Amino acid sequence: MRIEIKKLISFVTVVIVMSGCKGPHLGDANGWSDDQQTEFEQILKKDKYASLCNLRPLYQEYLQKKDTAILTKILVGYSRNLAKSCIDIDTFKAQMRKRKDNKIHSHFDIVQRSYSATDVVSMLNDGYTIAEIMQKYAPKNPLFKKFAKLNSQHINGKGLNPANYRKLKLSVERTKLLSDEGWGKRYALVNIPEFEFRLIENNTTTMKFPVVVGKKKWQTPVFSSTMTYIVLNPTWNVPDNIAKAEEIPKIIKNPNYLKKKNMLVYKSYDVDSKPVNPSSVPWKSLLSEKYKKRGLPYKIIEQPSKRNALGVVKFMFPNKFSVYMHDTPSKSYFKRSVRAYSHGCVRLSNPLGLLKHLSDNNITEDMNSINKKFESKKMQYMTLKEKIPVHIVYLTAYPEENGQLKFFQDIYGFDKIQHLIGESE
Repeated sequence: MRIEIKKLISFVTVVIVMSGCKGPHLGDANGWSDDQQTEFEQILKKDKYASLCNLRPLYQEYLQKKDTAILTKILVGYSRNLAKSCIDIDTFKAQMRKRKDNKIHSHFDIVQRSYSATDVVSMLNDGYTIAEIMQKYAPKNPLFKKFAKLNSQHINGKGLNPANYRKLKLSVERTKLLSDEGWGKRYALVNIPEFEFRLIENNTTTMKFPVVVGKKKWQTPVFSSTMTYIVLNPTWNVPDNIAKAEEIPKIIKNPNYLKKKNMLVYKSYDVDSKPVNPSSVPWKSLLSEKYKKRGLPYKIIEQPSKRNALGVVKFMFPNKFSVYMHDTPSKSYFKRSVRAYSHGCVRLSNPLGLLKHLSDNNITEDMNSINKKFESKKMQYMTLKEKIPVHIVYLTAYPEENGQLKFFQDIYGFDKIQHLIGESE
């Protein structure tokens, strides 16, 4: 990490020289006005934007020497850490590739903002406030603002043991990697390690309840999408990878398995097509090397019922992972403290409560009309009047609605494989 800082110092020195002729010179020889210097010192004192990370040795040097050339190097590095996060992304991606090789279904979205050291120095020389410079690179989501404030409150681990302080720091950095889009008046938030769903409207949590997430080998992906429609009396279109890993071996072992599970076999996921006689399907051959990386020519679909794996309603936010939020007949799992049992989808403990809330606020039909659709036993679709952003996050530290900071188990091991730059110093 010392080498990284030396490279940063050398680069910034060049930037300072190159940028000296850009814009009016409003400060000292390094472009700092007294107001800018005082403002940045106050920001660094509490690490207001949670981005000191690997710059702490440089910050200690500045406190001793009060040299604004050093302060410029800190400003450039601090802005970079704010835009890109303090997580060592290259090492993390390498670890994720290992998971794929080990047949673990795992995904973690990474959103990094564009950043230019030259622009940072130019803005400084042009007399912008430090807050204005930070604003250009700061994440726009409300979670970052909340967690950066928590970081300032617990500066240098104040009031926390080392393990929980690291959870807080990692959670801060993960909020930097979230999309800037989809944080308006209403959005849904699922925090995987907390096993919790929240509906947030006008900056207030209006609904909160437990969820079940993916098991360790079929992890719920960390990403953002948009809920656009709802399905009543859904079928479960068994994905090919689950069919090969779990359903087909059960069918081979028990010929009555499909009937028992209320499943039909088709040549596509088109439920309006004609079902195939299961006895005519060469089930064993579908597990051969030929289909290891290919799609299956037969599709297994569980028909609508209260015993359906998806329950009676699912909330759709189209994505490449084919995951969604849904009801479940397996209610007993919600009584457990660790709730990682699905194949990646999010099972809701209160799906009908969410449906009613949306029917009152975001669906053209009332619950009487919706109940009639349930009674039809047929799959029905409802479009939302306003789309709802959905953010599935992985935060092993999270503040309760009353402000209490809670910490959660690292169920997918992301705390272990995400390293903070400068962490070993």
